[in-house]
Amino acid sequence: MKSTQRILLPILSLALAANFAFAAAPDSDIPQRKRQSPDAVRVVSANIRYLAKADIATGDNWDKRKEFARDVLRAQDADIICFQEFNNPHYDYLKGQFPDYEAFGFVERKEDGRKLNTVFYSKKRFETIAADGAFLSATPDVYRSKFEESSQVRIVTRLHLRDRATGRELMIWNTHFDHRSSPARTKQAAVLVELAKKYSPNIGHIITGDLNCTQKTEAIKTIKAGGFIDTYTALHGPADPGYTFHGFKGHSYGKTHGKIDFVFCNDTLRPTVAEIIKDSRVIDGVRRYPSDHYFVSAEFEYAKPKK
Repeated sequence: MKSTQRILLPILSLALAANFAFAAAPDSDIPQRKRQSPDAVRVVSANIRYLAKADIATGDNWDKRKEFARDVLRAQDADIICFQEFNNPHYDYLKGQFPDYEAFGFVERKEDGRKLNTVFYSKKRFETIAADGAFLSATPDVYRSKFEESSQVRIVTRLHLRDRATGRELMIWNTHFDHRSSPARTKQAAVLVELAKKYSPNIGHIITGDLNCTQKTEAIKTIKAGGFIDTYTALHGPADPGYTFHGFKGHSYGKTHGKIDFVFCNDTLRPTVAEIIKDSRVIDGVRRYPSDHYFVSAEFEYAKPKK
């Protein structure tokens, strides 16, 4: 028996290493993130940038940066990737690059099937209990409803998952608040909190998104008052760490504050890592970024179930 174990253990170790190497893509120039523990859940929130014609002239259009965006996302070794400003061309490319991930987005427009706030999640790690969404309005179930103050229809994609590794359940709330109106954002935050209250607090809840406001605003205070913590603040302290929107300028953007991209969790989860992902690459002599936002990430451990 001991002789068999001596033979099998190296084989298993090599197999695990091979699987990890495939996932991490070690030939990439992007630093590979390592997990704190094998049962940790890693989440990335990524505003991928909508398809703007103005980006063609600057060389920041999706076709020019999609391979770099793929490499940055692969390097995170994430179980869950939550996108904002996601359009059909983003899906068409990235779904093929992440074949082991299920994808779900909430349909905003039936006429072209555009799915906003799409979430990729590992099929090996999670099974789907439910997948749907709601409109951030006074009537969340009414199609394309919005608050009067909001400049656009805003939604939240909602996923109820079961972790195959632990048997624990997770609620994922991926959203994108209004970009113009502070009152609209505050109301949208309140709706989001009320939607989350319909589910057990014993389930791990994770809120991700581009919230278009900093941590001192009423919208963020509303989310925190609803029982959620900002993972970055929990691990790095309350000081504003700097901008996450940078308009493809990265480190030369010039602002000293302005974190508007977040990963929140409730107390059923314990954040162990939180990062603002600032990877860049020189392409054709120009320093490029995967989006006009820095992506953000967090890693979680499960807290003991509440009695």
